[in-house]
Amino acid sequence: MCQDVERWVKGVDAVGGCVTVCISDIDRGGSIRGMCEFLFMLLTGVDAVGGCGSGWILRPGSQTCYNFVTTQKASWSQAQGLCRDMQSHLAILDSKDDIVWMKGYRIHHPVLRDESYWIGGYQKDGEWLWAGDIVDYPMLVFDWSDNNPDNARYPEGSPGSQDCVSQYPASAHFTWDDNSCTNKLRFICEKDLK
Repeated sequence: MCQDVERWVKGVDAVGGCVTVCISDIDRGGSIRGMCEFLFMLLTGVDAVGGCGSGWILRPGSQTCYNFVTTQKASWSQAQGLCRDMQSHLAILDSKDDIVWMKGYRIHHPVLRDESYWIGGYQKDGEWLWAGDIVDYPMLVFDWSDNNPDNARYPEGSPGSQDCVSQYPASAHFTWDDNSCTNKLRFICEKDLK
């Protein structure tokens, strides 16, 4: 379709070139509606086709929708509960593609750059897990920041322990931190496109 847009979503700012390429594709008989909806969604962060619902972002090329909750802060468990209220769960970044897309999306949306966000990872019995819809499962791909997870001082589950995963702001390249689950952060919800 428009490879420059795909590169842009993955963190390479090539928007100007993409607009030219996509307009050329439209001129050659491409789908104007589909192309415009795709560009609108990427450039504005709004799901123009409405498949995810109001306030949700459809990740291009996937069946995954995200809601970046920027208007309130919550502990990890509160955030998970608020996501569940929206028939979703905290975001699961269980592949390199997920991690790269999320970093690219956040860097291109200024309101998402400067704060940490809860994602759906947590520690239980010394193992890092993703909190899924039905069953939790082990993390196999990681994007920890330098020296993390660093919860060596506190036993798991004790006050001060860092048993939940947050994604740092742009200043730390959106890498992960093992964070105290009681800290109040913004959060990212995820659901499947229905």
